[in-house]
Amino acid sequence: MQQMRVMCGMFIKLCFLFIIIMSNNVWADNMRPASLTIEAIDKNHFTVIWKIPAIGNKRLKLAVNFDENTEMSQPKQAQFFSNAYIETWQVQRLKGLTGIEVTINGLSNTVTDVLVRIIDHQKQTTTAVLTSDNPSYKQAGRLSDQATISTYVFLGVEHILIGFDHLLFVACLVFISRGKRKLLLTITGFTLAHSLTLIMAATGVVSIAIVPVEAVIALSIVFLAVEIAKQNSKSLSFKYPVLVSASFGLLHGFGFASVLAEIGLPKNEKFTALLCFNIGVELGQLIFIASLMFVFWLIKVIKPTVVIHDFHRVISYFSGSVAMIWMFSRLSQF
Repeated sequence: MQQMRVMCGMFIKLCFLFIIIMSNNVWADNMRPASLTIEAIDKNHFTVIWKIPAIGNKRLKLAVNFDENTEMSQPKQAQFFSNAYIETWQVQRLKGLTGIEVTINGLSNTVTDVLVRIIDHQKQTTTAVLTSDNPSYKQAGRLSDQATISTYVFLGVEHILIGFDHLLFVACLVFISRGKRKLLLTITGFTLAHSLTLIMAATGVVSIAIVPVEAVIALSIVFLAVEIAKQNSKSLSFKYPVLVSASFGLLHGFGFASVLAEIGLPKNEKFTALLCFNIGVELGQLIFIASLMFVFWLIKVIKPTVVIHDFHRVISYFSGSVAMIWMFSRLSQF
């Protein structure tokens, strides 16, 4: 027992060290993808829109480099707008889009991805994701619908796995849902709720300011952290976790929609891309829950007497402290 207390104490100290580091970065939902849109004016002339994540007047040091057969026909215009740095210009290419090659300089030094969207003169869209390991793309011709599916599923999985606020909320749901059946129902409620608002917001049925929503998302984690610390089995959260997860899930859906709005949806495959992004979010969520379950199982194997819910104070203090930092940071953006 004494050894367990020492281990918990050390873990708590490590957690608060991590919190201090995070307070200087405020990671949650700031690892947004950049986007590059190349849209045809005619068969040989194209508009380029290059959108880079920014905070204030600071942006990522990324630059677009085209192949030697692509020439600039109109100079760049640049501006900071809505947490992004946007450059627009025009290029011409006598060979059309086939064979056009794009390389993002500086991408290997970041954790940001770039969504490339190429729209030809017939309004057919090609999508691809460039990463630090694969910073270049060459257009061989129009890709099949499978490219859109894989691209947006990948973006959905990636977003949930780097969306630390959403992951902390899911981790808290695990700790208020005692029992596999209740956990399954709780996660299902959260999934259905955020899927609903994601679809409504992405299709323009509902529009809501994202800054207060993100602040309340952080507050939702604080709320669950307090509930976990109290361990009151008669509280609303422990008696009806599905109701709590579904209620806050509606807000998290708006958070997902804000990221999807920045990424954008292809005009001719809008609903396919939306569905695939949502599927990706769910897959990422399941991957995270499965990882948590594996860690819990590993702890039990190493020390069979340990009860996972003995760590409720650790998860409570850690989640609550980090979420408070996020909340105050987001409130300061009003």
